[in-house]
Amino acid sequence: MNSKYYQTWEEYKAENPEITEKQEQAMAPKMQTYDEMLFSFIMFLCA
Repeated sequence: MNSKYYQTWEEYKAENPEITEKQEQAMAPKMQTYDEMLFSFIMFLCA
């Protein structure tokens, strides 16, 4: 996806290499949940 406002978790990690493995373990589940919620919301709007 090409957006200046939205990034996937993988894109965010790539742009922020200073994130430690411990931080990643804490952040990844939350960010992926938000990603899924945003996708569901967009699908709701398109329906």
